[in-house]
Amino acid sequence: MNATEARKRRGGSTLVERSRKDSARAARIDRLVAEASIENALRKIMEIENVSAAELARRVKAKPPQISRDLRGGLSKARVYRLVELGRALGYDFVPMFVPHDPEKRQTLVAWYNEILADTRPAKHDKRRKTLAS
Repeated sequence: MNATEARKRRGGSTLVERSRKDSARAARIDRLVAEASIENALRKIMEIENVSAAELARRVKAKPPQISRDLRGGLSKARVYRLVELGRALGYDFVPMFVPHDPEKRQTLVAWYNEILADTRPAKHDKRRKTLAS
């Protein structure tokens, strides 16, 4: 039996369709996908580095609408070269990696990554955070 036949036997639904029937699971999937999106990561780095889309466009010699398209989902199908180029323009290296399925390990990795990003904030941000904490 091939995949199409098996799907017909189950009533025509795919795993994604069956998973999305449960609204809590669908919301969790959406949240995880959003957390993992390359666009989200790039926006976060741009915020940390205080770089606007227009400035990033200048740095990579692109037009601002291209950067807007990239940030609105265009990077999901981008070539690795494009991701490397954008990362370098912001002072970062793009490192593809595999993420564990285990939710605890995944959460540990996400927390670690966010901590590293927070540690890369320029000194002016650190002074402001210390001032607010005092």
